[in-house]
Amino acid sequence: MSRYTGKLGELHSAYTRVVSLWPVDKLRPSHCYKNVLNQQMNLKFEKLSTIHGTQLNQELDRIEQEITALNNLVKSKYRFQNKVSEDITNPASHRGYYTKLLESIDRAS
Repeated sequence: MSRYTGKLGELHSAYTRVVSLWPVDKLRPSHCYKNVLNQQMNLKFEKLSTIHGTQLNQELDRIEQEITALNNLVKSKYRFQNKVSEDITNPASHRGYYTKLLESIDRAS
């Protein structure tokens, strides 16, 4: 349960949800970006709870944009919009390199 109310509470819940969806780094699970996002979120919302008026509204708009961007990253929106060509993912100079790399990462986790 969020300790924030109104618009701030809604944004805190949305931010918490998107951070919870952030994937764990398979290679460095103890240095996960999710932890960084949680720390940043706590600092931001503590600061936001102390400001009012126009400044608060501007900060809330910025937080909404940030939540939208994080949601897009979690849902891989940009990955599907910007397909990487076969020449990049499977270069002629080293065929299968990235496929083998991803397989080794999956085996390591």
